[in-house]
Amino acid sequence: MNKSEFLNLLESKLEELPDNEIKKSLTYYSEMIDDRIEDGESEVDAVASLGSVDEISKSVISQTPLSSQIREPIKRKNRFSVSVIILLILGSPIWLSIILTLFSVILSIYAAIASIIIALYSVVAAFLLGGAAAVLGSPIIMYSNIYTGIALIGAGFIMFGLGIFLAYGTVILTKLTIRFTYFLGRKIKLAFAKRKTA
Repeated sequence: MNKSEFLNLLESKLEELPDNEIKKSLTYYSEMIDDRIEDGESEVDAVASLGSVDEISKSVISQTPLSSQIREPIKRKNRFSVSVIILLILGSPIWLSIILTLFSVILSIYAAIASIIIALYSVVAAFLLGGAAAVLGSPIIMYSNIYTGIALIGAGFIMFGLGIFLAYGTVILTKLTIRFTYFLGRKIKLAFAKRKTA
């Protein structure tokens, strides 16, 4: 595949994006091919070294801000006819309620996950502070009863250890939630862009 074929194919894969995003991507990859040709590669090798057009278009679409996809005019091959618009308006009580329900379910799941994470951080803080307070307060207790003071030191270290253990698990859970949110956001963005699969 030569440079012009590559750029034409990439443009067709990105046709659902705003014009300025398409031009930016085409300019970037055109310059990249030119740089590789200047370094001594043939045009075909320079194009082949970039990878598949599908992967490149998927990457470009996922990196394009959703706000620009919404705000700027997007090229559409198929315009809605009047009958389709009327059907969309008449069916809006159904599809709009379904979309709102799905959004509410996703939001409530995230609220539940956030509540669990906040509760876990509270438990971690309680264990860490309780353990530190028990260890630091044990000398005062030892003054009146040495066995109770030693037991308090042991309990303090156990609480502190559990706090550290729970903190590690809570941080992992937080990172997994953030990764899943990023993954879900990319999938929604790709679905919104309605990229061309053919």
